[in-house]
Amino acid sequence: MVKVLNTIHEDYHIHSINYSDGLNTIDEIVEYVGRIGLKKIIITDHSQAVIDREWLAKKCRRSMVITYSRWKNVHNNVQVLFGTERDLLDEEGNCCKDIQGIETDFCILSCHENIYKWNLKNITQAYINAIHKYHDKIAFIGHICKNGTSEYLDVEAMAEVLNQYNIPIEINCFYLHINGTDLEKLDKLLSLIKAWVYVNSDMHALNDFSFRQAGFDYLKEKGFIS
Repeated sequence: MVKVLNTIHEDYHIHSINYSDGLNTIDEIVEYVGRIGLKKIIITDHSQAVIDREWLAKKCRRSMVITYSRWKNVHNNVQVLFGTERDLLDEEGNCCKDIQGIETDFCILSCHENIYKWNLKNITQAYINAIHKYHDKIAFIGHICKNGTSEYLDVEAMAEVLNQYNIPIEINCFYLHINGTDLEKLDKLLSLIKAWVYVNSDMHALNDFSFRQAGFDYLKEKGFIS
């Protein structure tokens, strides 16, 4: 059995048009999640490495929501926080940790194949090095068994280091929905970790929130939760 650290009413992996490659503004997201019953969200836009690589325009100053806290939720009672999806850069475990030079306390560690430029055969060691370096800054590992980045992932070695630092993994509902997850590796990893997971939408468009139930259903069908 595993312990899900967020509820069906919480989502901690969301992207906006303000700071990365989401299709909706922060205000549109917040207004919508209030209507569908979410109680807490964390908007975790991609790191500066993705913004630069994808030629994403700088739309808003990050300092407005992080440094100066000018933005407030004026729409509903949803608790809204801001984080960052850190990018794994190389086999040494170095990561891009910021957006516009600003870091956040809540961070996802993820690997994206267009940002990680090194040999994927060494992806396990890259993750392990990053976790040793930044374990106290990582909330969870994002889409760890995503097709395209997990082909050479050694789940036993990953489980060992995740258990060493008590770092959860993510059940990514978007990649489950599009059959973009290596389910054999995900199931094996779930059987080896100490039982902490987050279930998130990885939202880039409002419709992505409709896939969230699939993550909870998957865990239940596989017997990882009751």
